[in-house]
Amino acid sequence: MRYATPLRPCYSSEHRRMKPVMEAARRLDVGTNPAPDAIFEAGSAGFQIWCTPVEHPEGWDAVAPTMFPGAFSKACEYVASVHWHWDDETIVGLNLSTAAYALADRLPEQYTNSETRKAVHGKQSIFNRPEDIAWARKHIFRLFRLANVPVPPIYTNQE
Repeated sequence: MRYATPLRPCYSSEHRRMKPVMEAARRLDVGTNPAPDAIFEAGSAGFQIWCTPVEHPEGWDAVAPTMFPGAFSKACEYVASVHWHWDDETIVGLNLSTAAYALADRLPEQYTNSETRKAVHGKQSIFNRPEDIAWARKHIFRLFRLANVPVPPIYTNQE
């Protein structure tokens, strides 16, 4: 009797595995969907997460009233990028990074967008702030739950 060996994952099968997540991100697209929970922007190998004046990370209260729609369907600001974490041809996790550009732009006396990604002259870095990471993780779990796909491990480069 001959047994079939399980197929190894490959790039195309892994993209198919994440297809429901990407479809959910497209349905909840910040650019076209005015619904309050539409805060995602799908890409080719992951997605971005945006915040709104109503739904934003801790510490963004002073920025919320100054958000504007620009080319999007509602007032919003960029918070995070999520990309597939690959091991050979298998997605083994998610790479999460955050950048609170709006905080540096509107509160320059408090935050820095220094490329050293460290506090400079007593100012806090805008990169991977714990509050932004926690907020983004909450929305990653929500998106994967809507897509009915298990959430792989989430990796961050904590500054």
